[in-house]
Amino acid sequence: MLAKKHFTELIVFFVIFPIFLGLPEFSAQLKLQISIIPFVYIIYLSIRYRSSLFKKTKQVKPIQFWKKVGIRSLFIFSSTLLYIQFTNPELLFTSITTQPTLWFRMLLIYTFLSVIPQEYIYRVFFFYRYRKITYTPQLFYLINAFIFSIGHLMFHNWLVLLMTFIGGYIFAYTYSKTKSWFWVSVEHAIYGGWLFTVGMGKILGFPI
Repeated sequence: MLAKKHFTELIVFFVIFPIFLGLPEFSAQLKLQISIIPFVYIIYLSIRYRSSLFKKTKQVKPIQFWKKVGIRSLFIFSSTLLYIQFTNPELLFTSITTQPTLWFRMLLIYTFLSVIPQEYIYRVFFFYRYRKITYTPQLFYLINAFIFSIGHLMFHNWLVLLMTFIGGYIFAYTYSKTKSWFWVSVEHAIYGGWLFTVGMGKILGFPI
């Protein structure tokens, strides 16, 4: 069972804090200042438990990884393409066709400043720190997906919450099978980069 201290920590930093960030009543400056607390705390724990956090226990087979990602990509790419086509066809591939340089820059920023840190916090750190919350893998994936989803409350968009819940479950599953920060970040970057490319960038906080 998860220790009481860890459970309280989980609720405060991964539930209450994201809800706070999603409340419009508080200023962006205050939110930024408060964000320093969990940021510093996670860094402290990461340094303290670095030998366990970064211990590789599984060997990834790239061919199998790419096969699974390829199958999932077909579903994700086709479903989001149809969604944009029927809801906002004017946005379809507008980022890459109208501002390709900005599109490329935003993909790099997204990958290195969003995807990689998120996968460290929500997969590497979360799996190590709170793995004893349940001994049922599927339930743990669901909890992780829920936590990942509410981490996006600041966007105030139900579609974002739904997509991040589905994505969170996929990434939790991938990380559990690979134990690789690198490979789960690659998968996250592919799906997220596609959403930005297909025309869903604005709901995810991008300028185009």
